[in-house]
Amino acid sequence: MMPRLNHFLESYPWDKQVLKNHTPLETLWEFELKVDRAELWSYLIDTSKFNRALGLPKMNYEEKNGQLHGSTVNIGLRQVWIEDEWQWTEGKSIIGGRSYSKGLGRYVRVIYDLSELKGGQGVRLRVYFGWLPKNIISRLLLRGSMTWLGKRYGKLLSKIENEIHQAKTDLLEQRPDPLGEAIEHRIEQFERSMIERKLPLKSVRHLLDFIRTADELNAHRLRVPELARKKGIDETDFLRVCLHATRLGLLHMSWDLVCPHCRGVRAQYKSLSEVGAKGFCEVCSLEFGTDKENVLEITFQIHAGIRDVPKVFYCAAEPSGKQHIKLQQSLAPGERKEVTPQVTAGRYRLRVIGEKGYKHLDITSDSKKQLVRWDESDKENYEAGLGFSLRLENINNSTQTYIMEDVGWSDLALRPRQLFNFDEFRDLFSEEFLDAGVQLAVGSQTILFTDIVGSSRFYAESGDPKAFTQIRKHFDDISPIITRHEGVVVKTMGDAVMSAFSDPLNALKSAANLQSYFHEKREDSSLRIRISLSMGPCIAVNLNSNIDYYGKVVNTAAKLQAFAKAGEIVFTDSIWKISEVRNYIKSQGISLKTFMHNTATSAKSMVGYRWKTFSQKSSTAMDDFDSKI
Repeated sequence: MMPRLNHFLESYPWDKQVLKNHTPLETLWEFELKVDRAELWSYLIDTSKFNRALGLPKMNYEEKNGQLHGSTVNIGLRQVWIEDEWQWTEGKSIIGGRSYSKGLGRYVRVIYDLSELKGGQGVRLRVYFGWLPKNIISRLLLRGSMTWLGKRYGKLLSKIENEIHQAKTDLLEQRPDPLGEAIEHRIEQFERSMIERKLPLKSVRHLLDFIRTADELNAHRLRVPELARKKGIDETDFLRVCLHATRLGLLHMSWDLVCPHCRGVRAQYKSLSEVGAKGFCEVCSLEFGTDKENVLEITFQIHAGIRDVPKVFYCAAEPSGKQHIKLQQSLAPGERKEVTPQVTAGRYRLRVIGEKGYKHLDITSDSKKQLVRWDESDKENYEAGLGFSLRLENINNSTQTYIMEDVGWSDLALRPRQLFNFDEFRDLFSEEFLDAGVQLAVGSQTILFTDIVGSSRFYAESGDPKAFTQIRKHFDDISPIITRHEGVVVKTMGDAVMSAFSDPLNALKSAANLQSYFHEKREDSSLRIRISLSMGPCIAVNLNSNIDYYGKVVNTAAKLQAFAKAGEIVFTDSIWKISEVRNYIKSQGISLKTFMHNTATSAKSMVGYRWKTFSQKSSTAMDDFDSKI
């Protein structure tokens, strides 16, 4: 039975400026499904795949002046429109609208409303279409299309319900047609070339399977961490394969500039050297710099000669492309609204599109507060408990769009810091460099310096030719140890080496192995080294056409060299505070001594830690030492 339309429209009234004097053609369907709300939500937000499964045609989109302009051909008629700004509340509702310049309608709005059934026995999905037809003939044609579409919704939702019960996730996926004999022959050649390079066979075959069978909506942009995890393969192995596949011509590598607010791709560059210091997002009216972390992502595309995969749309699909945004609501001047997003505990950011300022909202299981009144004039952050409601009110003279978003970034993206610290990338793509005016944020890095102790005396005693040969060999010996611990040699300076690691524990283990290699009883070489480590945010810069790191953490690691002697490792308190580092030190029975040092930018003294590696005896004082920290 058709639900009461008037009751539904009380929650979702028409904008009077849009409705004017037109009589809308309205359709409201109600579906009850015995599934979890979050499970169904994941299907609903992927509106492009959902629309394809409904049988709707492909759409074309182009962004102009911050608006999405769309077009398609449906039942032989060309339709052209401008997409409204989407609105959604996590787990509750999705609202979309289009203003048509060509087609059967003047305007349409579509609403998905999701609620739990009484007793927690499933969910109720209400689907609403409201058309403003152009004329009587359009109204008749649209009424017929709504009858057809309602049946399609019923069949598709029934299939989704069955798939969820069977714990499957491939209903909305679509395999492409076979690539053909000639292309398959070329793919086999690529496979042989990668095997000859001794690349991991499992990762090679997963890449080739992706190229052959990936859904066209997924295949235009390959994200290494995401696909590796989906396939259950090692991310480093898969990255190696993708880098070599790029060098062989099977893939292209893309440097994607990402807006830090909406996180949409604003530009794609074929080379790192093309990346500028600034970017701009028309949708968010925001200029941003590449000196901010996470605004650059590296993806891969299939070479068009193997499989041409343009970006395909069956809908703008905004909610699925902005899953960090838990709420996006547009309010007219004077409008009020209360919403209840289905979110987990954590920190969120509240902001208005076009405004630089923001507030934080902390959701905790301990808080009893169930209502947050978002006041743009408030200077304090907010807190609330699970299941809270957010009250919005637009006191401005123009329409405002309010955003609630997760402050965390997805770890499914490949970032520059991961590539720059990957030795194989530097070997394969040595021509990649940053423009001289660009300072690229690469997040937290652990910087490791090694230095030969007594090098001046060594040169004097050995003579320049012999000394140079041994020092050059020492560089060659250091590099594989750094690489084995997932670090990279950034540069050499005289007889010192600067390396970088994404993982501080790997850096410390690498330091220990280096000291073990140049141990005090080694007889074939008299070279002994000292090592210093520091951890913190860095920026990548261009130096002599090479990617170099710069920042306080680099200066601190260099200055710490003065506190180390032969066979010693010194490191900062920032490294000691990492729980994995502390556990490793305790498990190895390592005895540390503290010292005080000044930071690179402050006269304030900081605690440092000294590890004398050639005397690694278990210390009963370790527990006492730990209790003082």
